[in-house]
Amino acid sequence: FMDTPGFDPCSATGQIAGGANVILFTTGRGSCFGAKPVPSIKLATNSPMYRKLAEDMDINCGEILDGSSTVKAMGEKIFEHTLRICSGEKSKSELLGLGDHEFVPWNIGVVG
Repeated sequence: FMDTPGFDPCSATGQIAGGANVILFTTGRGSCFGAKPVPSIKLATNSPMYRKLAEDMDINCGEILDGSSTVKAMGEKIFEHTLRICSGEKSKSELLGLGDHEFVPWNIGVVG
């Protein structure tokens, strides 16, 4: 856990600059985000959005709300998926080639 800006690209950039080796990114609106140079695993928070963007979302956490999964089972699914990604399997963002333009350092101070 790091104190980084709320803007997705800046937040992930800060985490990567701080040493993160993988990004687990929750999205409820379907942010099409990749975070090179590390894998970005997108966790969809609701099933309708996941179904619309399944090609870009790694895991449908909305299954908890739908009642088809428990928090514990979803946690295990996320953990196992993360292990596979960290072992060389490509995330959806990597398969789609996303992340080339998302490395955005945060500007400290007044921007004008």
